[in-house]
Amino acid sequence: MANALAKAPSIKNVKGFIEVDGIKVIEGSTEHSYLIQEYDPKKRYVFELAAKNLDLGLPVINMRTNRAEPHKEYKPFQNLVFTSQIVWNNGRVGIRYYDGCESIFISQQPKEKDVIDQLIKQTRRRNFIDGKLVVDGYERMLLMYLNLCSWNADSPFRTQTANEIFIPKNADKIATEETKRMDTIEEALQLAKDATDTKMYIHADYLGIPLKDYDSQNDLSTKEVRALYRKRALQDADNFIESYGNKSLEIKYYINKALMEKVISNRLNPNKAIWDKSGNEICDISGLKSNEAISERLFEYSQVEEGEEFLVQLKAIYNK
Repeated sequence: MANALAKAPSIKNVKGFIEVDGIKVIEGSTEHSYLIQEYDPKKRYVFELAAKNLDLGLPVINMRTNRAEPHKEYKPFQNLVFTSQIVWNNGRVGIRYYDGCESIFISQQPKEKDVIDQLIKQTRRRNFIDGKLVVDGYERMLLMYLNLCSWNADSPFRTQTANEIFIPKNADKIATEETKRMDTIEEALQLAKDATDTKMYIHADYLGIPLKDYDSQNDLSTKEVRALYRKRALQDADNFIESYGNKSLEIKYYINKALMEKVISNRLNPNKAIWDKSGNEICDISGLKSNEAISERLFEYSQVEEGEEFLVQLKAIYNK
């Protein structure tokens, strides 16, 4: 049986199509690649449930031992359904697995109901135990079914209405993603460590990192802010890196600072933003009341050609 399950697919060229075990597909298509996929008979392939148990943060107490039970990532049992509809060659077809089948496509299987019923009845049940299902590499038809069926959340052939029951556990993919995640964290931490104090304060303002002690309302020292800044890099590395390179943050920070310190005001005319010390006009702010709205208008002005001089002056004041 093992040799029959592991045998190579039968392939024929038929007028522009390729026929694999009696199933016609376009050569080089996704369907083609899945039909000829090879499995290492010496390996075991793992599939795991797509849904994990929620960790509510509260221990579950075993009433018999009066001790906390370890959190279980998956539910203890889930049966595997051996029939499925899939989207294949732009149409819907049925696939079905039973032990000893030579094709998982229902169109290629015996048509007699009593024969099929008997084959299904004789098929060994497979179940996900504690979220895992392990399949030997020589069970080619079962592996093909698992990779094609709509219960597989990663199947390119799944129908949109099917429940996402499981996913293949791809060790290389997991390792690649974990490596990428760690690289991102390391990059964010390095940026947080190397940023100048000015850059840190600008970025920290955007990230919402507090600059005052909550209880005393005393200003935090640069060392204390740096610690919070590096902690945020660790907690949200992707957003940290993406926003770190945002040049507009610096301009918005300087504008807000200028408004707060009354370096820029509208004291002479509520419809005009001016340099408070000289009284020179910057731009029109008609109808704007809040500092937030005025700040946004000044930022927009700094991004156009007539606002270039304003931007140069602003940076000259703060970028020292």
